[in-house]
Amino acid sequence: MKIIPVYLRDMQDAKHLVQAAEACKKEVDLLCGRYVVDAKSMLGVFSLPCFDDVKMRVEDEDAKILIQYLEQGNVIRMEEN
Repeated sequence: MKIIPVYLRDMQDAKHLVQAAEACKKEVDLLCGRYVVDAKSMLGVFSLPCFDDVKMRVEDEDAKILIQYLEQGNVIRMEEN
């Protein structure tokens, strides 16, 4: 498992994130405080209480491809865990 900080500024970023997550074979979750939602669900992403402190939990084999895709849309924060 890999935890990656993400930066969602608006609905376009959320849409970009969901499209990237849908391309993954395994589960991709978004974490915000005590909330955990499915990153492949637009409704789940919009149900997050905040967009400024979100982390993405992804399996290692999907992480590299997902990171490359999200870096193109500037959805990933510069620091990575």
